[in-house]
Amino acid sequence: MNTIANFSQSRLSRLLSQSLLLGAISLTGVVTGVIPSLSGESLGLTFSTTAIAQEVSNEEISNYARAVLAMEPRRKEAYNEIKGIAGNVPAVVCNETKKINTLPGEIRGIAVNYCSQAKQIIENNGLTVSKFNSITLLQQADPTLKQRIQAELIRLQSGQ
Repeated sequence: MNTIANFSQSRLSRLLSQSLLLGAISLTGVVTGVIPSLSGESLGLTFSTTAIAQEVSNEEISNYARAVLAMEPRRKEAYNEIKGIAGNVPAVVCNETKKINTLPGEIRGIAVNYCSQAKQIIENNGLTVSKFNSITLLQQADPTLKQRIQAELIRLQSGQ
């Protein structure tokens, strides 16, 4: 965390933007299915950006940012564990038990544990999984919302 303080504001913003995007895409898999950062798939949705930013309150943005920051270390850990076992990280679908059950035993255990922890983190940060996923998708289509989330991530990481 100390090294983040040494980055310029614009570099920090770019770094957090990249981290947020990767984290948000990965976290989408917690509830909605395939984790795009692991499988290369992406979601394509179109929204009216004027109305979207107003649908997400400042409190929800703060809760979302806290959840993203709390989940990222566990996501990296699960990814590295699976990669160490399988080499390639398979698509993980948290809400489809049939798909989870097709994963090899140890990988299945890691995936189930990750999905359970991610769900708990989301709920501990005052969001439902549905709202978390909604914000994840909305920020991909709305630059203003994405900027609000990035600003909150910076604020939280700088300890303000």
